[in-house]
Amino acid sequence: MNASRLPLQPALGSLALSLLSLGWAPTVRAELPPWVYGQEQRQAPYVLELLVRSVHRMEAGTETEQVRVQAQVLMVTRQPPAARLRAGDTITVRYALPPSRPSGWVGPAPLPVLQAGERLPAWLAPDASLPGVLQPAAGGRSFGPSMEREREPG
Repeated sequence: MNASRLPLQPALGSLALSLLSLGWAPTVRAELPPWVYGQEQRQAPYVLELLVRSVHRMEAGTETEQVRVQAQVLMVTRQPPAARLRAGDTITVRYALPPSRPSGWVGPAPLPVLQAGERLPAWLAPDASLPGVLQPAAGGRSFGPSMEREREPG
């Protein structure tokens, strides 16, 4: 070990502790493990195959950007017993897009902006604030391939 570097180690440790105590801490985010999305998909009240008919992006001033999707139900895989969705019905899905992330940001999968003409599976839940409207139920994995088989390790 280089003896000339030893006196710097306590100073660097003190500097790190000072920065942390002043509220400076690097933000560390991580992608959620696949089993978390699998659990959210398994808990989704609605699992539907959709054909996206239209997509409208709405900005609400300083608030996050909202997306409103009109889609045709192609197939109903799961729904609550009292629900009466069937193939051919049109539904509205509404959700907020996360703010833009800096380059190199790692975090939970963002919700995609769907495109008119896309055909895809969707894991959805009722939007409590908007009767008759659905919202993503599995975060950024609410649309696309199933992760329902992913289980927590152990």
